[in-house]
Amino acid sequence: MWAVAKAAGKAVFSIGGWAVLCTVFLGWGLAVADSSPEQRFAGIEITVGVHNAPTISGPAKAHALTWGQRTGGKVKVISTPFGQLFDAFKASMTAPEPVYDVLLYMSPWAGDFAPHLTEIPSELVHNETFDDILPIFRERLMTWNGKWIAITVDGDLFQGYYRKDLFEDPKNRAEFRERYGRDLAPPDTWADYRDIAEFFTGRQGPGGMALYGAAEAFVRGGQQFWDVFSRASAYTNHPDFKGAQFFDPDTMRAQINNPGWVRAVRDYVEILKFCPPDAKTYGIVEARQAFLSGRTALILDWGDTGSLANDPQQSRVVGKVGYFVLPGSREVWNARTWQWQRFERPHKAPFLAAGGWVASVPRNSRQQAAAWDYIQWYSNPENSLHDVVTSGTGINPYRLTHFTSIDAWTRMFTRSAAAEYLEVLRTSLDSPQAALDLRIPGFFRYSEALEIPVIEALKGAVSVEDALNQVAADWEKITDSLGRESQLAIYRTAMGLSSQPEGPRPPAVAQQRRFVIGFSQATTTEPWRLLFNKELREEAANYPEVDLVVKDAMDKIEQQIADMEALIAQRVDAILISPKTTEELTPVVSKAFNAGIPVFVLDRGVANDRYTQFIGGDNREISREIGRYVVKLLGGTGKARGKVVEIWGGMKTVASHKRHEGFYEIVSQEPGIEIINQPSDGDWKQDRGYEIMADTLAAHPQIDLVYAHNDPMAYGAYLAAKEVGRDKNISFLGVDGIPAEGVKWVSEGVLTATFLYKTPGSEAIRQALRFLRGEPVARRVTLPTLTIDRSNAGEILRANGLL
Repeated sequence: MWAVAKAAGKAVFSIGGWAVLCTVFLGWGLAVADSSPEQRFAGIEITVGVHNAPTISGPAKAHALTWGQRTGGKVKVISTPFGQLFDAFKASMTAPEPVYDVLLYMSPWAGDFAPHLTEIPSELVHNETFDDILPIFRERLMTWNGKWIAITVDGDLFQGYYRKDLFEDPKNRAEFRERYGRDLAPPDTWADYRDIAEFFTGRQGPGGMALYGAAEAFVRGGQQFWDVFSRASAYTNHPDFKGAQFFDPDTMRAQINNPGWVRAVRDYVEILKFCPPDAKTYGIVEARQAFLSGRTALILDWGDTGSLANDPQQSRVVGKVGYFVLPGSREVWNARTWQWQRFERPHKAPFLAAGGWVASVPRNSRQQAAAWDYIQWYSNPENSLHDVVTSGTGINPYRLTHFTSIDAWTRMFTRSAAAEYLEVLRTSLDSPQAALDLRIPGFFRYSEALEIPVIEALKGAVSVEDALNQVAADWEKITDSLGRESQLAIYRTAMGLSSQPEGPRPPAVAQQRRFVIGFSQATTTEPWRLLFNKELREEAANYPEVDLVVKDAMDKIEQQIADMEALIAQRVDAILISPKTTEELTPVVSKAFNAGIPVFVLDRGVANDRYTQFIGGDNREISREIGRYVVKLLGGTGKARGKVVEIWGGMKTVASHKRHEGFYEIVSQEPGIEIINQPSDGDWKQDRGYEIMADTLAAHPQIDLVYAHNDPMAYGAYLAAKEVGRDKNISFLGVDGIPAEGVKWVSEGVLTATFLYKTPGSEAIRQALRFLRGEPVARRVTLPTLTIDRSNAGEILRANGLL
């Protein structure tokens, strides 16, 4: 389990304190020391770095003493607060004079440390004790880019614990069956877990103690993110799309806000009401204390609770605890197809939260041979077996012999309890669906970016969707700052995937003489889209080798899905699509991409990035520019005053949300500007703009400005105002800037301004041909914008032969 939690666990629960723990460690260490030490490292001193808590560091000190007796060497153990440990290790590894020869650290840090670590000596790799380490730890957490760089010294995964005595109580069983229609048993799904927690909340336990359903970590810095990660594992690790829990393993787009994560975090937020009243302050340590004191029926934790619950000095529930594999779900989100998939049996994906502690030797160590010898001694089968069966060491099973040496476990457990505990651990670790923790550079930047928005969701200050959207945006920034391509390569390695991401590859079609390009247009009922089609057809006509297939969905989602299915079945060489809506069209766009067809998404985005390229304007930046224009028009920064009507385009489209977000980001900073109407879907149509404005005019005697998400809606709003004689006192702004429409209305004084949103038609043909010819293309092409008002509208009309 994670170090800080373990350390604090001893501080909270130990009655003898560190002195007792140290005595246990040293007594064992002296017992296993060689009575005739080899003295092969006599006169050599090594320095071991570890966090400053009894767990993990306790065994480090005990084994340092016995290693010294055996070899003649000396060990200096430097303990550092966990929050400073990462930086201390990183600084030492890059310093001319290193501080440490041995690093004891969390496996997720391997991505940051790997370039600075030595490989494990071949004689250790071929030692028979090496193969005793369970494959999931040995093969997945001890290597980096095919090189052995660390030795596991602790095995971590999350699992569940429940109160057997409460579950076996006849009254509880009868009342649970009556209420939920099934037997009271360890949870198979997260829905089961929720119902059990609800059932026990408010009941009385033995001795009249008030009971609550569950104990979990909710506080920032208290390992809450591992609780969330573990919950999301079953929902987001689809068996057909390995490694997709955190990022799309083909594109490195953050998956933290996909529907699987949203469901997991909603569950997490809801479970809080079935936890003790002070649970918002719980880290994993306090959650353990609640369970071990008998206050809750369930807890999610690493393996430590198993040993602590059987220690009468630390537990009131000795002999009353059962164990279960992390719950699963009958519905799993497939990020590859962007759809939920139903399973007949619960899909379980046991999560290796943190993955355990590992030991490595930095390249700049002056005593590498001695350092590796110490690590081997620390983790050998005999020493490690003692550590895993000793309460408070913080070391959980990771060797095969830890599971087969059942007699050793009887010092803490009854034989039957030990067998049950180890069976649950092995079932989780041996599962083909066992999921690895995030293990790339920037691990703690990513985890910290998750914690604050989730805390806000727990408070009810923001919705789960908004919280996770913020996390996703922050994760994208972190990925870009660290280098998206390098992060993708490392992520794939960490998840045990091949080096080549999935996706369309141009060499397969680069030599063709002719190309069939399909184009799926959402609708042609808007003038902007008519211009879009015109420019696309005109550009395609410049290339005799292009056969263009155009499909018009006639403003119907189901028709556009059918059009895309037809183009996929036709096996066109590339697909261009301007989606009507975001969520509904994402699965079929993903289907085309997964089928190896390059997909160019135009104008409106989809919910993931399983496409070849996006081409369009930057709606958020355009709307920021509109916001700045409005502030200036209404009086200037700090002085702007006015009542504003905002008419949205399609409420289900990314474009409309971005056209709102950028605008609101600017005008919300001006206390004198008020948006007076509720968001309402104008569907990009002139008549809807008219209707929304007519209703708003009737409700508000003062309106100073209208901002519509396109020019036709702005024009419809103008007509509604003109009809009641209020158009002269209102400024009207739109977006698109089509010469024969928005620009003309500006020239005539109907609109105050419009903002160019260039169609992607001609650029889409050029980019698709570049890709099909084997040339590199950018993931995103942002088209330029322009503010169009009376100062330049005439010039634009003349350039287009309209004046």
